[in-house]
Amino acid sequence: MKPELTTLKKLRDMLAFMNLPVYSYIDSDDFAILKVHEMGLKMPYITPTFRPDHYTLIIVKEGEGNFVSGNEVFKVSSGHVFMKRPDVYVSSGWTEMKSVYNISFRKDFIAHCLPLGVDELLEMDQSNGINYLLNDEAISRMEELCLELYGHATSMEPIKDEIMSNILIYILLLIQKHQNEINAEVLNEKNAAIVTAFRSNMDKNFTMLIAGECSSVFRIKEHAKLLNISESNLSKIISKSSGKTVNQWINEKLIDEITYLLKNTDKSMVEIAEVYAFNELKQFYSFFKKHAHKSAIVVRNDFNASHSEHDLIYKGNVVPIRPNW
Repeated sequence: MKPELTTLKKLRDMLAFMNLPVYSYIDSDDFAILKVHEMGLKMPYITPTFRPDHYTLIIVKEGEGNFVSGNEVFKVSSGHVFMKRPDVYVSSGWTEMKSVYNISFRKDFIAHCLPLGVDELLEMDQSNGINYLLNDEAISRMEELCLELYGHATSMEPIKDEIMSNILIYILLLIQKHQNEINAEVLNEKNAAIVTAFRSNMDKNFTMLIAGECSSVFRIKEHAKLLNISESNLSKIISKSSGKTVNQWINEKLIDEITYLLKNTDKSMVEIAEVYAFNELKQFYSFFKKHAHKSAIVVRNDFNASHSEHDLIYKGNVVPIRPNW
């Protein structure tokens, strides 16, 4: 059985949908921290599919599971830190959970201390998430920070949001430190900001398509207008900074979104084509085969041929973990 596809975006709505505790201390949609291991989940546990409007940060002190973010599979186990961006399909499956923390937050929660936003701080490359394996000392420190966050979240302190946002930024800075050690080259700040804004606008466009709030896939003309720069300038910046053209970014995102629906839902080809603004089914089939190098029907049939029902949500392009700290 495939994970149920929902239209829910808010953490509290998702918890209620799964019949999990919606604790009274979670009093807004901007920030929440959960001790997931204390929520009564019976292993193995598979979540429905959501498309959250917030960042999700998972700290795994002890546990074993998988996250499907878009069409990528992230394997997490003891010592892992996993983080996914907003407005991307996500589901997860767990086989063991002894000490796991979930931090959900919106960009606005830390905007007063980090006005440029999380995407300016953390680089997620071309992926829908990042996944790191920490050493024992580092993961223990992360757990300490999670417990500190939880203590403030469940308190009645008058300025607890300000305290929690600073602790959260410190956690993100620790992750950034690791990224900087791995990535020797750093993009020019101005170009990086444009690349970040382009990626964000692209994700929002696809979220609007899913919600029926938009009727077309934005291409370079629309993105250049949103960023208030010329099409040629945007093309040069994106190509130089990422090694891919604007159209490659958009087409890869489109293929990723379509592939997810082919594998993880029972939507018809006609429905999927309509969601992503294809005028004709023939055009949809032709586009998908050209860029995915397989027909849409073959991708769905191959995925459904799995002998294990629980293995279905773990299919996809496995994203390797990063080197140890």
